[in-house]
Amino acid sequence: MKKSLLALALMGAFSGAAFAQSSVVIYGIADAGFQSLDNGAAAGKTSKIQSGQESGSRIGFKGTEDLGGGLKANFVLEQGLNLDDGSSGQGNRTFGRRSTVGLAGDFGAVDLGRDKTPTFKFFDNFDPYVSGFINSGNGLSSLYFIGGTPTASTSNSSGRINNAIIYYTPGNLNGFYGVGAYGFGEVAGNNSIGRSMGLNAGYKAAGLDVGYSYAKDTSQATALTGPVVGKNGNTIAASYDFGVVKPVVIFQKVKGNSVGTIPAVDQKIFTIGATAPIDASSKVIATYTKIKDSSLTSTNLAVAQTVGDAKQFSIGYQYALSKRTDLYAAYAGTTQDVNSQKAGAAVAGADVKELTFGIRHLF
Repeated sequence: MKKSLLALALMGAFSGAAFAQSSVVIYGIADAGFQSLDNGAAAGKTSKIQSGQESGSRIGFKGTEDLGGGLKANFVLEQGLNLDDGSSGQGNRTFGRRSTVGLAGDFGAVDLGRDKTPTFKFFDNFDPYVSGFINSGNGLSSLYFIGGTPTASTSNSSGRINNAIIYYTPGNLNGFYGVGAYGFGEVAGNNSIGRSMGLNAGYKAAGLDVGYSYAKDTSQATALTGPVVGKNGNTIAASYDFGVVKPVVIFQKVKGNSVGTIPAVDQKIFTIGATAPIDASSKVIATYTKIKDSSLTSTNLAVAQTVGDAKQFSIGYQYALSKRTDLYAAYAGTTQDVNSQKAGAAVAGADVKELTFGIRHLF
């Protein structure tokens, strides 16, 4: 009996030593609410319960191991969830939100796998809605070009990059920061097909935050759902936290080459917004965005017209019940020219009106 107890004690001691430098955390977000959407569909507006309006619902596992000398190994496996029907997000991928493994140290951090594009991360930082609340839970990022590896249902706008090498600068650069990513297309004989890349650079000091983001996706003559137009986007943004209000301005210029019968892309997008705390538990958010789309509607110049302009005004509210649970509500209205089809409009030229409210819990 004594020998058995001694053996168990030794096993416990060695097990503790083996895992003393490692840690794994389970985390997640449960977010669901009501959405009323009028996008110009002939059948009329839709009312539904929708998952992930303020933040995408998810469950994740992340871990780190101290390798000594300031070097650490880390991994993240994050699965998107649809609370309204229990299905997986990101096209039913098991860990579609993020799946990375890498090393971190004095040099910064390097990850390999699938993650958000640098420009998507850029909008997480500067969008007053943090890429949520409006536009079916995608925030302002759905109106901008954020890049990403094309999928079976989405071309150039998935916002996530596959087969990627991602580098993050260290946090001791006196306020300067940066992120770079390169996603391999993995097509035999052609390294550029399906390729996606991006870069962020910025500076933070006191309440000031200014940044620049570049995204480029390579065109493909054929893809899972047809031609994919190669695009590149240059984005700049600035915000300043005055305490009583935090204004932000965002500007992006997007260019894209013509592929087959799909005309070239030429867009300029501008947003001005602000976040204003009411008290320690609540805040109001408002934005105004204008899209000037000079892209042609056809490669046939005899009938081609420009896509035209779109404008969106939005207002949102968040109330914290605790550090981990909050209530939210938001409204966004979009008007656009006859050839424009932005913000999820069912047909070109349709106005879009969206009202959402719900509850979010972090764990």
